[in-house]
Amino acid sequence: MAHEEGDLHSFAAVLGNDVAIKAYREGKLLFPDGTIIAALHYRHVPSGENNKVFGRDQSFVAGSPTNIQFMIKDSKKYAATGGWGFGHFQDGKPSTDEAMMKACFACHQQMKARDLVFTRYAP
Repeated sequence: MAHEEGDLHSFAAVLGNDVAIKAYREGKLLFPDGTIIAALHYRHVPSGENNKVFGRDQSFVAGSPTNIQFMIKDSKKYAATGGWGFGHFQDGKPSTDEAMMKACFACHQQMKARDLVFTRYAP
């Protein structure tokens, strides 16, 4: 799980295929080809039911979905973007916005020491 504030106000369920999970568990700094990581993003909203108990807004739950993002590791196919291909889906449709896809790499490039991956494994 990831929680993003700022302009995003979202929760993300971050999922990986077997290759990704094995690499995470083994603490590999470079993910092998075949790794797939998905982030399912949702707005977070206060839980009225829970917050009645707490007496203030401190409990939040997933609200409406915002987007789904993918990273796919193929060091040859995606050599120009650090070995990763990026995908973005909104309202069930893939993004065809080239500028957005370039922005994915530019942002993730800041995590070069972790093979461009933001999310850490939580056992």
